[in-house]
Amino acid sequence: MQAADWLIVALFMAVSLAVGLYFTRRASSGLSEFFLSGRNLPWWIAGTSMAATSFSADTPLYVTGLVREHGIYENWQWWCFILSGMLSVYFFARLWRRLGVVTDVELISLRYSGKEASVLRGFKALYFSFAIHTIIKAQVILAMAKIMDIALGWGKWESIMISSGVTIAYTMMSGYWGVVTTDFFQFIIAMTGAVVLAFAASAKAGGIHHIEAVLPAHVMSFFPSPGSAAFMAFLGYISLSWWSKYSSDGGGVLVQRMASSKDERQSFLATLYFNVVTFALRTWPWVIAALASMVLYPKFADSEAVYPRMMMDLLPVGLRGLMLASFFAAFMSCLSTYLNLSSAYFVNDFYRPFIRPGKDDRHYIKVARIIVLVLSAATAVITYNVSSIIGVFKFLIAFGSGTGLVYIMRWFWWRINAWSEISAVLASSLATAIVYTGRIFARTPYYDRLSLIIGFSTAVWVAVTFLTRPVEMEKLRDFYMKATPGGPGWGPVRKGLEASGPGVFAGAFAQWVLGCVFLVGLTVGIGEAILGFYLPAFFWLSLSALMGFKLYRPGYFS
Repeated sequence: MQAADWLIVALFMAVSLAVGLYFTRRASSGLSEFFLSGRNLPWWIAGTSMAATSFSADTPLYVTGLVREHGIYENWQWWCFILSGMLSVYFFARLWRRLGVVTDVELISLRYSGKEASVLRGFKALYFSFAIHTIIKAQVILAMAKIMDIALGWGKWESIMISSGVTIAYTMMSGYWGVVTTDFFQFIIAMTGAVVLAFAASAKAGGIHHIEAVLPAHVMSFFPSPGSAAFMAFLGYISLSWWSKYSSDGGGVLVQRMASSKDERQSFLATLYFNVVTFALRTWPWVIAALASMVLYPKFADSEAVYPRMMMDLLPVGLRGLMLASFFAAFMSCLSTYLNLSSAYFVNDFYRPFIRPGKDDRHYIKVARIIVLVLSAATAVITYNVSSIIGVFKFLIAFGSGTGLVYIMRWFWWRINAWSEISAVLASSLATAIVYTGRIFARTPYYDRLSLIIGFSTAVWVAVTFLTRPVEMEKLRDFYMKATPGGPGWGPVRKGLEASGPGVFAGAFAQWVLGCVFLVGLTVGIGEAILGFYLPAFFWLSLSALMGFKLYRPGYFS
């Protein structure tokens, strides 16, 4: 790292802090401003923020590890979430904006009643802010620590403190305004860095065609061979992972951006735009760099750390600084979101309703800023004690498995109650602990572990649903009239209601199927074209275009 490189990084940090200072006063004017930017974001800002948040410093390292250890097809470990992503587009984007919630946990008070609903809301607020989000933030910071170790030789504690400092500062000052504003230019910088490194690595490795000729055929395959262990894992991903995860109906990060959009249509467009960018466009610079790394560094001890190693070895002065700034951009956009959302869970869904109700917004904003510091300290401790990004990611998928179906069903089946969710969370956590610590499961394949967790959790929450009382009809009717989800599962509730409308369920299932085929075709087609497989590329892109034509409605983007 030379003076020019450090100047680029310093300039990026200064701009991020300046944004925080600029929006501090506006963010301090009320909770809606601090957590949702006044619910006034256009689709392209909200959608870019979704994409920036899901692209952190850990993501290219994670993808590099997948490709180097298995092949392109192992990306189905996260490509499978195309199915849940399009579910959010066609089913949930409008519903979340329609409800007017601050967080997804707030839905509990609108959907259920009784003490069990209050307990569930408070528990989930703490569960997400202190448990799930802490693990996610640890994964993100771990990646940045690996990058700092390779690039600068920093130790783990130095990397944790220095890389997080600026992010914590502007998130505390400017709240969600600072998050979404910095997300926009951070995403551009992050993607620019990824493209630059992909070109540099590919050129150094002799070009795409040389890479293809040198590497084994299975590495370049987009789908694993039928009958192989990898194929069984692939089936597990596309049949289980996407609907069983705790974010199956959108998840807190996307819901916050849906809720902050100007209206339902902007929420829909933001979520659609996010999915296209995330899967079809963002994937390929990382995959190309990973393939090139297999030619350039065939025997590298840490498959995840080879990505920043290429940055230091292949890029000249100036571009190296830009690339490091792009890592910081990806890292900061993700970390700032989870810091802000975690504080929203704590304040909106635990502290304000149960600890200190009736205070003014200034009091709650002060508490939100304090809790950002507390959560950051907890995350630092967790980060210091983990070592594998892929391992953390797979654990997160398993840890939340078994809850996803109940989160989907609560929108479309009146019989779901608070006890359904409580039992699903407890059963999933218990099953994950047993499967991941029990010696009997030490050699059990990942997809079998996932199946055991999901099967046990689902059996528990379905049984509990029928063994406990349903939510009273008046509460269910109020929720149905406000959200209008539609679907056959609300039959008893709709009786006697006047002109409740068809709901989002009508026609959404067919749109979801078409949308999934559209996005899979676009993602695979672009990859096939980049790698020079032009006949398969033509097939997949043509299929995607056909599905897009069937889905298009005049006025979507006007």
